[in-house]
Amino acid sequence: MPVTEILMPRFYFNLASKNAHITDHNGNELDTLHDAYVHARMLIDKILFRVGHTHAEGWTVVISNGHQDAQMIVPFSVSHASRAQRRKTG
Repeated sequence: MPVTEILMPRFYFNLASKNAHITDHNGNELDTLHDAYVHARMLIDKILFRVGHTHAEGWTVVISNGHQDAQMIVPFSVSHASRAQRRKTG
């Protein structure tokens, strides 16, 4: 009886703004699109922690599948850190 390997889908987390695009060439294997969404939010929080919130408003994470078809677009504004920063300055 052949052994069947169950492959997890690979998601790519490309960063995009109006004037720039940063391609994720490696991606991550995750169980579901929801897991990819959670990963994108954590990625956004890490980026904002490192670079700050000054120019974050126009950026998004474009979650793509292995065929580079966009599955979901997550704006940086969904970040917990971004919301807290807006409350401080707003």
